[in-house]
Amino acid sequence: MTGHLLRSSAQIARVLDSLVSRRENVTVELPGNLNRFTGRIMHADLSGQFIIVTATDDESLNAALLARVRVTFVSQPGEWHVEFVAVEPSGITHEGAPAIRLRYPEILTVQQRRQFPRHEIPPVVPLRCVADAGGFTPFDAEIKDISLGGMSVLFYAPDIMLEPGTVLVGSRINAPGAGSITVDLEVRYSKVVTLPDGSPARYSGFLFVNAGDDLKNLVDTFDMR
Repeated sequence: MTGHLLRSSAQIARVLDSLVSRRENVTVELPGNLNRFTGRIMHADLSGQFIIVTATDDESLNAALLARVRVTFVSQPGEWHVEFVAVEPSGITHEGAPAIRLRYPEILTVQQRRQFPRHEIPPVVPLRCVADAGGFTPFDAEIKDISLGGMSVLFYAPDIMLEPGTVLVGSRINAPGAGSITVDLEVRYSKVVTLPDGSPARYSGFLFVNAGDDLKNLVDTFDMR
C-alpha cells in the first residue's frame, strides 16, 4: 500500500471526523487476548484534545483496554486502512451510555492501494529480515511480499506491539545468494493473524526509509520471476 503519515492536527481531525460521521468501526488487538476490542468513535474534539469511543458489551475487553497506557486503533473504511495511537484511556459515561475517553492522537497513518507492484515471496526462496537490528529489541521475521516502496512481514510473537510511525533502524534483509541488505523500516500497520496450526502471529507492513541500489536489485530479481 501507499500511505501517508499525518502529524498535522488539522489533517488528523479531517480523518477522524470522517470516521465519526460515517460511523466506522475501530478495532484494537489486545496482547494475550485473541478477541478484538471493536468500538466506534463517537466524538473527536480537537480543541479539547480528546476522543470518545463506545465501550463494548464485554466488560473483560473494556477492562483490558483500560488497563493499557497506549492503544493502537485500526479502521478499514472501503479501500483505506487507518491506524493511530491514543493514550490514557479512562471509562466515562457519554450520552447516557458507557464509553472510553482517550487523548487526541498525535500521529495517524492513512493507506490506500499500492504504488509499486508487490511480489509475493515463493516458499522455495526464503527471505527473512532481522528487524530493528540496530535498536534495542531486534526480532526475526519472515518476509511475505516486497516492493520498491516497502514490504510485509510475518513474525511469531504477537506480544510485540509495533506502533505506526515507529522506525526500526538498521534492519537486515537476508536474501539467498545476495548476502545481507541493511535498511531502516517505518511501521505502517500491524495486525494479529492466525497461523494454520491455530497459533497467533503478527503481520506488519513497513515502508523503506533509505532504500539503496542493493535493495532495488533484490526487488528486480522478483520482477523477472
